[in-house]
Amino acid sequence: APILELCRGVQHVGAGHLDKPIRIRTGDEIEALANAFNKMQVDLRDHIETLRRATAEKERIEYDLHVANKIQASMLPRIFPPFPDIDTLDLYATMEPAKEVGGDFYDFFLVDDHRLCFSIGDVSGKGVPAALFMVITRTILKNQAMLGQPLQEIMNRTNDMLCEENEESMFATVLMGILDIRTGDVEYVCAGHNPPLIARGGGEFAFLDIKTCCILGGCEGTSYSS
Repeated sequence: APILELCRGVQHVGAGHLDKPIRIRTGDEIEALANAFNKMQVDLRDHIETLRRATAEKERIEYDLHVANKIQASMLPRIFPPFPDIDTLDLYATMEPAKEVGGDFYDFFLVDDHRLCFSIGDVSGKGVPAALFMVITRTILKNQAMLGQPLQEIMNRTNDMLCEENEESMFATVLMGILDIRTGDVEYVCAGHNPPLIARGGGEFAFLDIKTCCILGGCEGTSYSS
């Protein structure tokens, strides 16, 4: 009878019911086995509840990252063509983050009637910290550019601001340039970023041989040259 009771209890647990302890009082190994099954029920209940909470938290984090991805994408220029009244300029940009959110960014805007400022950047690391640092870097760059600062001064000021209280030692590589739409001349500063690709006269793309300066946020007081 105790063995049959133990068998029924094990079948009950196997069916997913973890709320009915097996009650056997034989004072021998069968009772010890029943007690072990009872403890297993308690441990399984605790494990399932822990897993449920962890799954719910994971789903919440995934939802937050999905929203953050949408917010990050909405901060970047995404209406194309951006300047339909300028027939000498064709411009398009896109970004595909390695994770839900990341530190890559691009930006472009007119600083006056004939000069287009553009930037391409990448923040160290991935995920939320890189995304936050990206927003700060892009915002400072644009604010400084809209003040009418010379390009090298934009980079100098941005670097100093990023270095302030940068306890996590994050940094960004940035290529920033100003295109004179009337002449086609480009003034640029490359702060440790990959060289751009250029196609001349519709030919094959090739890396542009450029001078590279220090990264942004790496060392306060760095002087950049365009």
